[in-house]
Amino acid sequence: MNDRKSNPTTALSRWKHRRRRIRGFPRIPLLGGLATAFLFVLLLNGCGGAVNSQVDSAAIPTVEREVQFIVRAPKAVPLKRRVRETFPLRNYVFFEEGSAEIPSRYVSLTKDQAFNFREEQLQAVQPKNLIGRSLRQMTVYYNILNIVGDRMKRSPGTAISLSGASDKGPEHGKARAETIKRYLVDVFGIDGSRIATEGRDRPRIPSGTPGGTKELDLLRAGDARVDIESISPEMMIQVGGGPHYMLKPVQIVAEVEDPLDSQVLFNVVGAKEVFLSWSLEIADEQGKVKRFGPSTRDHESISGNAILGDRSQGDYKVAMLGQTKSGKLVKKESSIHLVRRDEPTKEALRFSILFDFDRSKTAASYEKFLTDVVTPLISENSIVVVNGHTDIIGEEEYNENLSRERVQDVQHIIERALSNSGKRGITFDTSEFGENLQYAPFDNYFPEERFYNRTVIIYIIPD
Repeated sequence: MNDRKSNPTTALSRWKHRRRRIRGFPRIPLLGGLATAFLFVLLLNGCGGAVNSQVDSAAIPTVEREVQFIVRAPKAVPLKRRVRETFPLRNYVFFEEGSAEIPSRYVSLTKDQAFNFREEQLQAVQPKNLIGRSLRQMTVYYNILNIVGDRMKRSPGTAISLSGASDKGPEHGKARAETIKRYLVDVFGIDGSRIATEGRDRPRIPSGTPGGTKELDLLRAGDARVDIESISPEMMIQVGGGPHYMLKPVQIVAEVEDPLDSQVLFNVVGAKEVFLSWSLEIADEQGKVKRFGPSTRDHESISGNAILGDRSQGDYKVAMLGQTKSGKLVKKESSIHLVRRDEPTKEALRFSILFDFDRSKTAASYEKFLTDVVTPLISENSIVVVNGHTDIIGEEEYNENLSRERVQDVQHIIERALSNSGKRGITFDTSEFGENLQYAPFDNYFPEERFYNRTVIIYIIPD
């Protein structure tokens, strides 16, 4: 695992710093980008004599790769779509440093509330003060102890084990496990004999790598936790061959604005190698221009609704403006037709594959889940979107490559299963976002958010 070189020096302050500096592609318009590029070229020309007096530029040939500009627009742009999600439950409860008390961000119920609690109540949770998928889904996760309590209450034969970890030693780790056991016994009335506890100085699957010296505060926060484990089928689901289990996911249905099938995709193949940055100018039939950028990635997406505005349809000319690393300006053009449609009647499906710290190959442990659960739900002529993400720990380039490996592994498993099923006409759309904060499914402040960001998300969009 590579260590990051950056300022400020602490991981938490660096995270806040990176939130300030991140530049989301669809959100920041091009402000004088073209003029700046021309000024940059003029400055280079003005310095030509001084440079040539010391270095023979002819002796250093510059060969720039030709970039390709590819635009893909949806057949129709929906305003919103109904999405049915299989939301995985991380089987970890994280604790504050030095504390054995359940943090206040987790939802704690009274006995009376627990008596009436059912897991199904969370399937369409829509808190008035929460907007967006990430906050809604974290609300589900923060009910993890109540979900476990409800499942154990409804299935009296189930049992769990709680493994608490603490850098203060196994005794303090067990105290954390005992805190959770006490909650389940006192609030949900679970027989204590059904809950085993143990303490450790580190979890069985720890964060970090041997000898690591950077971002230790974030890594320690990820290890200050209690792992919830079980072999009871009412609690767990087998996702792969051998002893690969996870807590049964929660089924959630939500209305999503600007769904993935509303996005216009812009691919600039080779942009990272050739360009300092690139931007877009999108003009309608009347010549009204909307500008987006800049970006340094090979691909970006913009909501078709953001391009259409209050129009129901339109024809657009698209210009990609790039500045090469040598100062050259490159312009590529394309065109698209967009039409807005009524709300689709078919539900989209969403699944998430969760990864442990710095591990890409665990996708193989989900092969049974991807083959037996996910693939049968993919109908012919569907679009399968596979997006890879990481947390913010580690080098940006490393994390992007890590997310690429994860995406490729998941796609290959699904493709094999589809080939065996004989289904045809399925289109894959893959992206590896690494730690990119603009596209991250969750925030990165709490360890549970970082753990949920170690993911590949699969969207199945029916034809």
